[in-house]
Amino acid sequence: MIPSGPGERMKLLRYRRLLFGFLVASLGVFGQAQDQPRQQHVGRVLDWSYHHLVLSGGLPAADLDVAKAEPRILFRLAERNLPRAAGRPGINQNRGERGPSLPFRPRKGGVKIDWSVPLGSGIVAPNMYPAKYSFDINAAPSCTNDYVVFGLNVAGSAGQANLLALNQLYRGTGGLCGTGAASVNWAYNGSTAGGAVRTSPVISLDGTKIAYVESAAGSTVFHILTWKAAEGTSATAAVTPTLNGACNATSSCLKSVTFSSTATATLASPWVDYATDKAFVGSDDGNIYRLSCVFNCALNAQPTVDWTFSLPVAGTGGSAAIPNGPVYDSQTGHLVVGDQLGELWTINASGASPGLFAGPVMIGGGSCTTAHPPGRTGTSPPAANCTANGGSFGIPDSVILDGSAGKVFAFSGNDGTAGASAVVAQLNENLTGLVRVHVGLGSVGSTIANWNIHTGAFDNTYFGATPNTGHLFVCGTGAADTQPTHYWIGFAAYPTMDSTTSGFLLRTAVNNLPCAPYTELFNPNITLAGGAGHHDLLVSGLVGGNPNGFVITNDISTGAIITGQAVSVAYPGGVSGIVVDNVSTAAQASSVYFSTQGVVTVGTCNSRCAVKLTQLGLN
Repeated sequence: MIPSGPGERMKLLRYRRLLFGFLVASLGVFGQAQDQPRQQHVGRVLDWSYHHLVLSGGLPAADLDVAKAEPRILFRLAERNLPRAAGRPGINQNRGERGPSLPFRPRKGGVKIDWSVPLGSGIVAPNMYPAKYSFDINAAPSCTNDYVVFGLNVAGSAGQANLLALNQLYRGTGGLCGTGAASVNWAYNGSTAGGAVRTSPVISLDGTKIAYVESAAGSTVFHILTWKAAEGTSATAAVTPTLNGACNATSSCLKSVTFSSTATATLASPWVDYATDKAFVGSDDGNIYRLSCVFNCALNAQPTVDWTFSLPVAGTGGSAAIPNGPVYDSQTGHLVVGDQLGELWTINASGASPGLFAGPVMIGGGSCTTAHPPGRTGTSPPAANCTANGGSFGIPDSVILDGSAGKVFAFSGNDGTAGASAVVAQLNENLTGLVRVHVGLGSVGSTIANWNIHTGAFDNTYFGATPNTGHLFVCGTGAADTQPTHYWIGFAAYPTMDSTTSGFLLRTAVNNLPCAPYTELFNPNITLAGGAGHHDLLVSGLVGGNPNGFVITNDISTGAIITGQAVSVAYPGGVSGIVVDNVSTAAQASSVYFSTQGVVTVGTCNSRCAVKLTQLGLN
């Protein structure tokens, strides 16, 4: 956001002062609500949910009263609008050319890997995320107190953690925290039912607790872990936390509630509403749950299930409507969730009992309808049961909710359109006003069964004062093949998305090579190869075997993928979802974090690994 004159600059300064006051006051209130001593710092959480709640239009368009109730919005406003001064601590925060071809060419010469830490036999599950906690956004990055937590898709035991945290993050050549690898802050066997952590964890605002879901063979358990440093020394030397009932004020503590005794959970990461201390979760049999007593529970009290809502899917048999992670709008009380039949739903979720607000609307479906979803039986007459035209017709990733525009964005690999089935959909929260943009061939017909389209990301301009000049970036396929391809979509009639793409660029000429979700970061303290004003990075991965798995950064400072500027590191098997951290000027303190998707030998990693790379240069 660039003020146009003295009056605008003064207005922006007033907004910034007001925002800073709101930030400190609001996060202080949240800290008190968690029965902790009043904190003298303002921490920052960056987890999976942060990717799915955005705010377009810049600070003048923001409703600070809404932001006060939703720290994800508050953090987004802070990262884009509070002053960022090089050379002093300041805010410790995150923050092309068009053409049909020119794939990236990996820059391998001289690449050094910052650090990696072995994860034993587990990884962060495909398209899921680690979570990052920064202790104080108004101070320099902290070697001791900042940490990243990894939920691992393996059953926990004494010889294998399924929840592990690292600190001393900012190590590397000349690093703020020294050289070598990060340290294991703690490592737990967080299982009570012999299950794995298949979705993304969530961190409390004071950083002392972790919410996560354990998926067992036929049940699903919601856990709240109060961690204690130095319990567990590595991924293969884990401890069991103190179980609820035996906890005290200085111990670790694991609170648990089994919310489904008949189904597991593979896609639905928990969404925590910090203002009400409630969580929303889902199970693979098509049920959505609200739970109370999340981070504010009294000592040795357990979380409880408030209610269960079954997605009212047409038909009496066939495939279940496996939900993705629900996204909650605290302003309206609506919960937006997609399923793996390709449907989108909005649920009234704030009251004592749930109800259907809107939907379903078919986004994917492989040519099927909500009256006859793919694979469901018992839906005829009048029409016959529907078999999808091809695979990957679900909505595997959670929607993106633009809290200022009131728009929902969903992604699917197959809406059944011949020749162009990969789709990005924009709707209002009541699921009207559908705009559908196709991003390649996708999975229609028999081309490929597993080409899912994953979460896209907006450029920095979309978050500024002129969002009509911003873009949404997403990975689709080629127009006539399944080669991974960047697409970007404009907003000339903001907040409505354009009905066609603005440009595209082939990522690499390899068929059937899926993409990991996109992550965007804007760092004014780094300058990309494009020169002055080039600070906006798109970070993503390709998920495939040797030699096709990569983590990649692209310069999107011009509102397009700038050719010739891609930097990449090969990770056979690919990478998980990616989180980023700071815009610090300290060495090794502006980084990206992820897990490999298999055993690799790259840099210091000779295993399944948690990895840190610098934002600039991935070295």
